[in-house]
Amino acid sequence: MNEQRIAAYLSLIQELLDCPGGEEPQILNGHLELVDEGFVQVCETETSR
Repeated sequence: MNEQRIAAYLSLIQELLDCPGGEEPQILNGHLELVDEGFVQVCETETSR
């Protein structure tokens, strides 16, 4: 996983955290190219901090 991909994952995570409730599905649908195993791994890493 390269640094640019990790930065994109972190940006998506922040966007999800900042969005009004209920908008998460639209945001994820807009970034389907980032919804993969790497995204899940970064989510797990960030929640364990």
